[in-house]
Amino acid sequence: MTTRVPLTRANIVFYTGAQASKADKWLDEMVRDGLVEFDTDDDGELLYKVCGSKRPATGPKELTRCTACKRASGTGSRCSRCGQLLDSHLRALKEEVEGKLVSTALRKLPRAAMLTTSPEGGKNVALGGALGLLGPLGWFYAAPLQEAAMASVAFLLLFSLSKWLVIVLSGLLLPLSAIVGALYAYKYNRTGRRSGLFTDEDEQP
Repeated sequence: MTTRVPLTRANIVFYTGAQASKADKWLDEMVRDGLVEFDTDDDGELLYKVCGSKRPATGPKELTRCTACKRASGTGSRCSRCGQLLDSHLRALKEEVEGKLVSTALRKLPRAAMLTTSPEGGKNVALGGALGLLGPLGWFYAAPLQEAAMASVAFLLLFSLSKWLVIVLSGLLLPLSAIVGALYAYKYNRTGRRSGLFTDEDEQP
């Protein structure tokens, strides 16, 4: 309804990414319900038309598949669905430039501000350290969930085996846990995502 791409079976299967059998079922159902009708061209190829809809005179004659959202989009520089650049190389270059601009802006901030404040969408480093005093359970604030979960299980297991040992060592363990919690928050603000300190694990923001 918004393009001039021929509504053939082959085009519908290609641009939707659906299996041929499923596309055939959809087309048969729409023909039966009166949503589309079909005719044949000079080569005998079936051409479908949406009933009651006039195709635009200036619509695109072909589509392209967006490498970002994987959906068919009108030709151009940006995807008509998600708005991302259609060229994956240009999109990677844009993200790299934006990342460098953010890093430059962060470096220009006073160091104390970086460590104590929480940028938009970031983590407060002081709060991360304070929550770390609760043990590994406080790491869930900024750490990768798998690392925080594994450390919490280990801590609780140690406590169940010898709670007196944990109490005696709490003067060392809890301050260390607070430092780790603050480091997780600081690394989160540097990378923009939950990043591991003990593994290479990174989680998408």
